[in-house]
Amino acid sequence: MSEEEVEYKVPGKPKNDLLSKGNLNRIWLVVGAINNLSEPTLINITKAVGMPKPSVADILKKLLSEQVPWVQIEKIGSVYKIIKWSDSEEIINQLFKDNA
Repeated sequence: MSEEEVEYKVPGKPKNDLLSKGNLNRIWLVVGAINNLSEPTLINITKAVGMPKPSVADILKKLLSEQVPWVQIEKIGSVYKIIKWSDSEEIINQLFKDNA
């Protein structure tokens, strides 16, 4: 499958449902694109996930400012790169223990 043909789907969910505003899976679609595309630029990510460019740009800003737990990215020139993945189960359990 070429870079242009990459599709991001969650089993059992239509793609349009994943792209609806407010669906948190939109973030993970963008993260998946960053992780899988050979050249994850804003334009290439937008084409791969099929979301509007301003929406993708907004998600990238959130990722860059570390507003999204469990993953950190950086931007070098026009290319985005994942620099850290975290163990989400451990983080969620600790968050619960610290705040419940």
